[in-house]
Amino acid sequence: MTQPKAQEWSKGVKALSVLLAVLIWSSVILERPAEMKLNVPVSFQRVPAGLWVDSPPPGDLQVIVSGPQILLLLLPLRPVSCEIDLSTTGSGELVVTPTQGSFGLDPELKVVRVYPESITVVLAQRK
Repeated sequence: MTQPKAQEWSKGVKALSVLLAVLIWSSVILERPAEMKLNVPVSFQRVPAGLWVDSPPPGDLQVIVSGPQILLLLLPLRPVSCEIDLSTTGSGELVVTPTQGSFGLDPELKVVRVYPESITVVLAQRK
């Protein structure tokens, strides 16, 4: 190998080493746990036939989610909502507490806190 080719090859190896170091460093940093506060809209799904929601629609829930930082950074790119399934309910007042599964989040993300903790729904018979 000639001297100029050896120097060129050496520069390429150094550049590749720096690139690899940056990639490893960023993957370690982005895997650290973090928390994020979200405002999540609430929607009612599968209202039973003959019933309708008589209460005013709830405002957004404030949800604190924890998990790997890379997944939290991707959350604003996909809509998150709280879907309340009313298929097994009857008429009257119902107090619903949103659970982890209500938000459709990645399994690695955990819901730490929800405010308000419960939602009151009034279902009435259609006349």
